[in-house]
Amino acid sequence: MEELTPEQQRKLFEDEVRRIARHLWPEAEFCGAAHIAGRERDGVFITAEEVHIIECTVSKGRDKAIQDVKKLVEAIRHWEKREPMKSPKGWFITKEEPTDLQREVVNCCKARVVAASFDQFRAKLVDAKTYLELRKNYAFGSVRDPETNHAIIDLDYEEMSLVGLGGDLYTVDGLLRLLLPEGQPSGKFVVLGDYGAGKSSTMREFFLRLRKLYFENRTAKFPILLNLNDHQGEDDPVEALARHAQKIGFGFDRGAELVSAWRGGYAVLLLDGFDEIIATGMSARTKKLREVRRQSMTLLRNFVQQTPPEAGIVIAGRKHFFDNPIEMSAALGLDTSFKNLDLDDFSDEQVKRYLKKRGWNETIPEWVPARPLLLGYLASKSLLRQIVEGQAGSAPAAGWHGLLTKISAREAERSRVVDADSVRQLLERLATLARNSTSGLGELLPDQLVKAFADICGYAPEDTGLQLLQRLPGLGVNNPEDGSRKFIDQDLVSAAAAGDVYRFISDPHGAALDSSGWQSSISPLGVQVIALRCNESHFTGKQLSAAAKNAADGTGQHTLCVDIVRTLLELKLPYEGPQLFIQGVEIPEMPFDESSGDLSAVHFQRVLFVSAEFAPELNDSRLPEFTDCDFITVAGRTGRADLPPRVMSSCNVEQFDDSAVNTSAILKMPVSLGARVLLTILKKLYVQKGRGRQEAAFFRGLDYRAQALVPEVLNLLKHEGFVSQAHYTGQTVWLPNRSASHRSRARMILAAPNECQDSLMIEAARI
Repeated sequence: MEELTPEQQRKLFEDEVRRIARHLWPEAEFCGAAHIAGRERDGVFITAEEVHIIECTVSKGRDKAIQDVKKLVEAIRHWEKREPMKSPKGWFITKEEPTDLQREVVNCCKARVVAASFDQFRAKLVDAKTYLELRKNYAFGSVRDPETNHAIIDLDYEEMSLVGLGGDLYTVDGLLRLLLPEGQPSGKFVVLGDYGAGKSSTMREFFLRLRKLYFENRTAKFPILLNLNDHQGEDDPVEALARHAQKIGFGFDRGAELVSAWRGGYAVLLLDGFDEIIATGMSARTKKLREVRRQSMTLLRNFVQQTPPEAGIVIAGRKHFFDNPIEMSAALGLDTSFKNLDLDDFSDEQVKRYLKKRGWNETIPEWVPARPLLLGYLASKSLLRQIVEGQAGSAPAAGWHGLLTKISAREAERSRVVDADSVRQLLERLATLARNSTSGLGELLPDQLVKAFADICGYAPEDTGLQLLQRLPGLGVNNPEDGSRKFIDQDLVSAAAAGDVYRFISDPHGAALDSSGWQSSISPLGVQVIALRCNESHFTGKQLSAAAKNAADGTGQHTLCVDIVRTLLELKLPYEGPQLFIQGVEIPEMPFDESSGDLSAVHFQRVLFVSAEFAPELNDSRLPEFTDCDFITVAGRTGRADLPPRVMSSCNVEQFDDSAVNTSAILKMPVSLGARVLLTILKKLYVQKGRGRQEAAFFRGLDYRAQALVPEVLNLLKHEGFVSQAHYTGQTVWLPNRSASHRSRARMILAAPNECQDSLMIEAARI
């Protein structure tokens, strides 16, 4: 905070003492400084039974104490004569703890005078220091250990970016200056963020920094932070503050102290989790989710309306909980003094720092999400290391499979009624419905949300169920006019969409799954998650083949059939059923290599392939047949003459990826063999489409001498932080680093390999 002059400090101190006095003795709210017997007194407050006379000082000197105490004694004698039925009392208030000399002066005056520090005097209104100590040791929203779910007390905060309207950037310290201004109304903010964006940790940081300023006597205001999830069914701020005081151990009856401090403008109110409040009894009266949301915000509206201008307020909740800012402002009762701030995801550098603080000092794979909550899950108990280096699956698939489990458990803990498995199945069902939209992200109407809940849980959503639907992670506003929702995270919806396909494979005759409206086959990440779960369940090629045939025989289920065939391809399993015909489907990606299972009994007719790859060493007899199909991009082949004629009939190809030609050109460059191998690997990782490559892909197109150098070059790239290693169904997968600096460096090396003096090229040349 800005330094004040001594005179400003004195005046501010006296004003604060008088403000506290008015709240201590509300009968005397219009009293203040006064003249008695021709001398000015800092404060005189007259109640029905007492007269309180105040002298306050910022000085620690004995002489000033003698002067002030003398004035108090004179005033007491005056009021004893003037109002003999009232009991006059003198207050000698010091900014710091009274010195022994100052106390000696008071003790020797032989009058009813009390020496007290400003903190002691203020504690008569509210014992803020005790409150702050107790509150510090109570849970802060979702700031919990991802593994144990226990509240985290000590947390090394990673500074988040808060973005205002028009792109203005704010920091926590910058907002504190707006929350604690001098001589003008305090700031009022709404902090918005997607699931896992760090809202609770940011609110906790507000609390801790305000607490520190209070203990350092740099502000007279202290923070009160409520987890709104603790206040279900409440609409009265007084009741909420009393309940809050009880929960942290301050005492239910001492909630009145918090109320006095809040209404007196001595508190900064921090309200975390508006999306976690349930409006009880609403399900019996309405199914309109917008009405449910408004009713749920009654407590928030009352807090906003009753907070005085001099008390700052920060409210936090999920960004896409409301249909639009207009609905949010109306539901929360916000006026134009409130500023909306969005929490950004971590930058690459913040991700690196965050994970480093939690023991991860190695390469960060490209797929790793940039949200604090999800990073926290990955970092807990070395989960990231288990995923990246373990045998459970490829990093993206195993990572998102694990994250969906963690996210569902977290939401179930907050709903208190729906179990974690049901939450996950609900997310997966909505991801399935989202596949009916052209974007794949969904246009989910409120009725569809309610029906999906009933289908999964077996009953219509009541209060807690409706609240869960409002705040499902990963869902945002699609159309505020009809209240529809969509997924806002492509990776999350892709991973979640795998769930219903996996369940169909598990029980193709019992699982009811309608794929007739799906616009496209599932994304590559979704296929990986299906393959991972099938591998964990030890499904055989025959089991997947039977499920694929069952889907193909169903009406309009060809897209579901493709998902299963692509899973066979991902698992390197053959199709072991009768002839399989697939028609009229769009497939985003389909790679065939020498280890692919035999799919010769599969026939694609009038299918659109966005991308397909045919490895040069592939045995064409194991490929499916393609009739009247369209390929936007074909990789691994140099032209139409290079396509396998047996399996291609009347097919159109828009373009051929020249990767094979590029590899050949690289191998002819006048640089060392080790450098040439490095360039081919960098091209496959950082230029070609995809998030990673199976290790076998780096050997393709190389002669035996170059192939012998591949392991050493990959280890060099791993040592330099360009790649990380994962394992997937018995195969090694290499993933590029998510860092923009590594990506830029790789592209610079590829752009000018002959003139490049990068240390990576120099080291590769020595291999």
